Amino acid sequence: MMRFEDLPEADTSWLRERMRDRPTRRGFLTRVLGAGTVVGLGSLAWVNRGAERAEAAYFQDWTSTTTGPCATYASDHTEQGIQCGPSPMCLDQSCCWRYRSGAGNLVAWHKQGPGRGRYFLHRPDDCWQGIYDSWHWKFSDGNTWRCSDGWTCSSSGSCTPTICPWIV
Repeated sequence: MMRFEDLPEADTSWLRERMRDRPTRRGFLTRVLGAGTVVGLGSLAWVNRGAERAEAAYFQDWTSTTTGPCATYASDHTEQGIQCGPSPMCLDQSCCWRYRSGAGNLVAWHKQGPGRGRYFLHRPDDCWQGIYDSWHWKFSDGNTWRCSDGWTCSSSGSCTPTICPWIV
């Protein structure tokens, strides 16, 4: 009679190799495409960050409230309730961009796009010496306002210069 202990021991090392998942061609391609997608989307985020910086650099802001375009008339008009000087302003801020920056618009600047029955245009490099797009105005309430230039155009096509007043 044979006992269990007398049986020879089998080599089972080859069983482990056989049970291991072997990568298939489809699985390999799926992993490569997934990694490529992650890298691609990550690089788009990097590119978008650079575009925001470039766009922000485009809008030049004159920040002094005592020199430049405000040197001659700022002190004379702040007590009259005019936040950005004697030029026509959008007092209801309808010409100011209030939403997320994008599509050529930055929050708190004169917007570029349609409105109700009119169209708004930003006036780049039209503020002072053909360089700046806005200036800061120290108002009598103690706030400093950014005054960015633009146009408000009617549906008939006539345009008037307007200013977007925004507290900075």
